[in-house]
Amino acid sequence: MPPPRRRKTEAAAAAADVLLSLPTDVLDDILARVGLRDAVRTSVLSRAWTRRWEFIPSIDISADDGGMWKAPSAVDGILLRFPGRVRRFHVSLDKATSCRVNDWLPTLSRRGVESLSLKLRWHGQYFWPPRLHESFFCCSGLTVLNLSTCTMPSFPLNWGFPNLRSLILSNVMFLEEDGHYQLQEIIETSPLLEELRLVKIYLQRYIDMEFVIQAPNLRCLTLCFIEEFGGILKELPRLHSAAIDMWNHVQSNFDELLATLVQARNLQLHLCTEDGWVHDNFFILIR
Repeated sequence: MPPPRRRKTEAAAAAADVLLSLPTDVLDDILARVGLRDAVRTSVLSRAWTRRWEFIPSIDISADDGGMWKAPSAVDGILLRFPGRVRRFHVSLDKATSCRVNDWLPTLSRRGVESLSLKLRWHGQYFWPPRLHESFFCCSGLTVLNLSTCTMPSFPLNWGFPNLRSLILSNVMFLEEDGHYQLQEIIETSPLLEELRLVKIYLQRYIDMEFVIQAPNLRCLTLCFIEEFGGILKELPRLHSAAIDMWNHVQSNFDELLATLVQARNLQLHLCTEDGWVHDNFFILIR
């Protein structure tokens, strides 16, 4: 008679194999509900389960799943073995591994990713943050895009985010000469955009160059620039809340800016004193 531990293992494997008799759609639903981390772990149940997780319709890769995705090799392994749709891809990388994101973007652009969050760590006053691979612009199925500490690439021939609803850019650099127009075009070609958050955006532009923020479906707007804001707000008829941090730059067209935000039910305007990073609220409107 086999030892108790072996009998227990064999019983678990037998029970797992019984599950395989369930309809495929039921199995897919079970694996999708347990999350990718546990779905991959089912590969050790028995030989029949070794590759079963690779056939679920879609997966989510998120840094929220413990520490599993902090090692780039784990992401490499998943993208190599799983041929289906990657619905959600959220990672946070340190300086040593942040450039690895460009190894994954070409694959993600072909996998129908809907929510993309790249939070990169890049320290150093005289170094540009990593420049994203241009295939990032080919993720046409995106509904959520959150980028932190990176450099925007040039536009490829065919690109667009027709389904984008949330755009969050923080510490993002536009180094092209027409970087201000590049930002403008990203916003303009996202007709469903409802949330826009631009924090510490660096634009390669001459001081007299302006760009337009025009988003007819926009409901939430956050702007925080460390230099004079060269944008013009136009046609924001559905705006519900806005937070504008002008640091120590009061716009020359401040009256026009306020006129554009008049329909917002929640409006916050801030100034900032650079010594000590103290923010002073000088206008808050809630109605």
